[in-house]
Amino acid sequence: MDAHQQQARWTIAQEHYEAAELCAQRGWHTVSIACSYYAVYTAMWVALGDAPHGQWSHARILQHFTRGQWRYPLAPLERTLSKAVRRLYNARLHAQYRGERPTSQDSAEALRTARQVLQLVAYTFGLS
Repeated sequence: MDAHQQQARWTIAQEHYEAAELCAQRGWHTVSIACSYYAVYTAMWVALGDAPHGQWSHARILQHFTRGQWRYPLAPLERTLSKAVRRLYNARLHAQYRGERPTSQDSAEALRTARQVLQLVAYTFGLS
């Protein structure tokens, strides 16, 4: 991924995060969680670059990111953040595909996780 693509994807990650905040404020917690997850997914893509074999699957991008395969030297994510990212992924699946109704607390937790991941990626790569 070149610098232009990285910046374009970073902008998308930030837009997803801002949309998640707005949706949470409106009480649209399912959509807020989905937007928080896609903010994280896109930030992980920025960190890892393009997938080695085509497109990133959700499982593969989570695996590579949480293992720290984008840091030099290799450094796995802190255990609590790694678990939070996986919880966010599962929360999105439960809300969007199982019809479970998330609460304001659920969307707030999703926003915290997204904020942490975006801050970590921004710091690591010098993104604003």
